[in-house]
Amino acid sequence: MTERVGSVIAKRYKVDKLIGRGGMADVYHGTDAVLQREIAVKILTDRSEIVRKRFLREAQSMAHLSHRNIVGVYDAGEDQDQLYIIMELIRGRTLKQASTEGISYDASLKIFIELLQALEYAHKQSVIHRDIKPANIMILDNGEVKVMDFGLSRRVSDASSVTQAGEIVGTIAYLSPERFLGKVTDHRSDLYSVGCVMYEIFTGDVPFKSPSDDLVSVIFAHVNETPASVRDKNPNLSPALERIIMKLLAKDPVDRYATASEVITDLENLSRTSSMTTSGAQAPPTPPPTTPGTPPTPAPRDLKSVLGTAIEAHRSGNPEAVKAMLSNAFRPAEMLRDAQRYVLTAMLAARKHDYVEGTKAYTAALDGFKAVNNELEYGRTAVRFAVMVVEQCAREEKVDDDKVDVAIKALSEALPVLRGKRLFSELEQGERTLYALRRIRVGTER
Repeated sequence: MTERVGSVIAKRYKVDKLIGRGGMADVYHGTDAVLQREIAVKILTDRSEIVRKRFLREAQSMAHLSHRNIVGVYDAGEDQDQLYIIMELIRGRTLKQASTEGISYDASLKIFIELLQALEYAHKQSVIHRDIKPANIMILDNGEVKVMDFGLSRRVSDASSVTQAGEIVGTIAYLSPERFLGKVTDHRSDLYSVGCVMYEIFTGDVPFKSPSDDLVSVIFAHVNETPASVRDKNPNLSPALERIIMKLLAKDPVDRYATASEVITDLENLSRTSSMTTSGAQAPPTPPPTTPGTPPTPAPRDLKSVLGTAIEAHRSGNPEAVKAMLSNAFRPAEMLRDAQRYVLTAMLAARKHDYVEGTKAYTAALDGFKAVNNELEYGRTAVRFAVMVVEQCAREEKVDDDKVDVAIKALSEALPVLRGKRLFSELEQGERTLYALRRIRVGTER
C-alpha cells in the first residue's frame, strides 16, 4: 500500500515508491541506507499462513542461487509482523511486454538460451522454479535475461509441501501435464513450461487455450491433446526449431529433454546455422533488399540450363560470367527468402496497426511469391493481407478503395489454391474475409 512509501524496514531499507503489484505481494523501489545502493523491496500483503510459508520459501530458494540470469536476493526477514525480501533492482521489460513490441528471431533464441542457463544452474542446486511464464522472465535494457519470482519453487529434497491437496498453483497455460495429474514433478516440468513459452513467442499463441476461458478444457488439453504444429501456425519457422519445441512439450517427462543443457546445445546449434526469422510478435533482423511494392525481377526457370552454361563459362576461363550465372541460378531461393521476410514485416506492422507499412510489405511479399510461382505461400499471404485490410476498415472511418480492390483480387486468386491444397481452415477464413471485403466495397460505392 502507498502508506509504506517513506517507511524504513529493519532500520536499513527505505521504501521509495511502488513499482509492481502481485497477488500476494507488492514490490517497491528502495534504498539500502548501509550500502547506499538501489534495491527492490518485496513486501507480503497476503496474511494467510500458507502464503507466509510460501513467501519465506521463495526467499530461501532464491537466497542461495547466485547466477547472472537469476534475480539476486540480498536479505529477507520480518519487521513489525511484516515479511519482506530485499532483491536486486532490475530495469527492463517482462518477456510478455517485450513480445508485444517485437523481438528479432536471433534475440528470441538468445533469450531462451539464457533462460535455460538459469534453470540449468537452479536445477543443479536441486531447485525447481515451477512457475515459468513470460511475466516471470525479465529482459533488461542491455538485452540480458533475468528470471524472477521463485515463489513457487521448492527444493527437490524437501518432502514436505505447503501446497494444499488438489490446489493448482501457477498459470494454467504453462503448466505440465504431471502437475494437473498430481504426480511427482521434477526439473522436466520446468522444461515443459519453457516449451509452452517458446511456442507462444514463436507462433503468437499458447499451445492450449479456451476462447471461453474454460480452464477445465485447457487442463484436459495439456494432459491429453497434441498441440497444433508449430510450423502450421508459422510456416516460416525451421523444422529444427519445431522439433525442439515439440520435444519440450512431450506429455511424458521421459520423452522430453533430460536436462536444460541439452536444450541449450540444440538452440546454440540452431542459432549458428539458421538465418530464418520468426513471426508472432517478432521483427525480422534486417530489411530485405528489394523496395516494398516493387515487383522483383522474374527468376530464371530452367536451373539445369543455367548451371550447364555456368560450367561452360568456367571451362572457358570467364569467372565473371560464372558469378553472374550462379547469381541467377540462386535468385529464386533469395527471392523466396525475401518474400518470407516481407510477410514477417507485414505481420508485425499489422499487430501494431501500422497499415501503411503492412500494406507495402504484404504487397511486396505477394509479388515475390508470384515471381517464384509459390502458390501455397501466395495463398496464405493473401489471406493474412485481406484479414489486415478488413481489420483496418473496422478501425478506421476512411476506407482505401484501391487497397480493398487489391485484397479482393489477391484473395480471389488464392482461394482456388487453398481449395486445391485442401487447406480447409484457411479456405474458410479466406471465404469469410472475401465476403466481408465485398460488402465493404459495395458500401463505399453508395
